Amino acid sequence: MRVRRFAFTLLELLVAVAIVAILAAILLPVFASAKESAMAAVCQGNLRQLGASFLLYSSDWDGVCPPVFEWKARLQPYVRTVQTNRCPSRPHLPWWYGQGYNVGFAPMAVRGYAGASESEVSEPASKLLAVEWDRCNAGPPIGPHTLLAGGATSYWAVCRVHLGSSNVLFGDGHVRNLRPEVYHSNAVRIDVEGRPVPPPGEPLRTVEERVWRAFWDIASPGL
Repeated sequence: MRVRRFAFTLLELLVAVAIVAILAAILLPVFASAKESAMAAVCQGNLRQLGASFLLYSSDWDGVCPPVFEWKARLQPYVRTVQTNRCPSRPHLPWWYGQGYNVGFAPMAVRGYAGASESEVSEPASKLLAVEWDRCNAGPPIGPHTLLAGGATSYWAVCRVHLGSSNVLFGDGHVRNLRPEVYHSNAVRIDVEGRPVPPPGEPLRTVEERVWRAFWDIASPGL
């Protein structure tokens, strides 16, 4: 009795390889997107804990927010771990970077949270307290195109690490995921000298003053 042997032809093998390659091209971006979404959720949890630490600090200091100098170190007794200050999508950053405190911009009369009392904040649910940032102090899109305070402060170090967007913490403690075009500009990042880098082939564009003031100026009304 003859035993019939089955074997793939070269054409069948090539077709199978092509199918596998097509499936990989379709599924790998989906898996990468799901992974990034999960890390963004962890990052949001960290920002919520940071928001709670701000509230605890201000309650211990008669309703006054931390000053700019070493603000994260001042909050450490309330969070107890520097991991709260880290984004899992940016593990290369030191813990004192990565989240930018809204320090406002005094030359344009933009009042930030640093050193402010709770009574000064108009509509805290609409005011940015801290944002994902590539430095540790942040502000509206009107500051100098350079690094300040020894590199700690940048008005343009926007973050787009979570699929083109970033997490932001508001004064009432809630967290949202927003694209920087909503509250700041179309900047992609800063260069080594602190200058904003727009998307390739595009000019730098900022949101209107009434919009950025609604987010960054604690004394201004919301939108």
